[in-house]
Amino acid sequence: MNSIIYISIICSIIFIVIYSCKPKSESTDIEKINPNKIVQNEIVHQELTKEQIEKIKKIQSSFADVYKISLEETITNFKRDQNPDNEINIWLNMLNAYEKFIHKNGNEITLDKKQEVFKLILMRSMMEENEAKTETKCIILNENEINEIFSYYKIEAKPLVIEKR
Repeated sequence: MNSIIYISIICSIIFIVIYSCKPKSESTDIEKINPNKIVQNEIVHQELTKEQIEKIKKIQSSFADVYKISLEETITNFKRDQNPDNEINIWLNMLNAYEKFIHKNGNEITLDKKQEVFKLILMRSMMEENEAKTETKCIILNENEINEIFSYYKIEAKPLVIEKR
């Protein structure tokens, strides 16, 4: 699958929590928005630590066949995060779940199936299991495999948060 199309598909189903200019005590609205209307943050951290870069290299190289962005672009994306360590931790947890499933299934797993596994884990990182399953619309993975993948991803869902201005 073309990497631009694949990334676009992933982005088009992301749920985003949008905080209005309301006090924190008021409720949050959850909206589904067009990802093409999202403007990326400026770079927040000009430099990342050597340890952060090593972790990012591992993330990027491990997902390279299913998430086709360069190492340079990956590092730049982490530089845009307010707290890159938190984001790195999320991606390392995603990687752990991905690798456990892939290694268990060995050579029998196709690229299409790997892409669906990645998409499911990416969605799970941003939403609860039922929502992730619904949004991913798995056609290759069966129910048992989906549940197995979910059992490997243990951290709380972290929706992408954007402030409305």
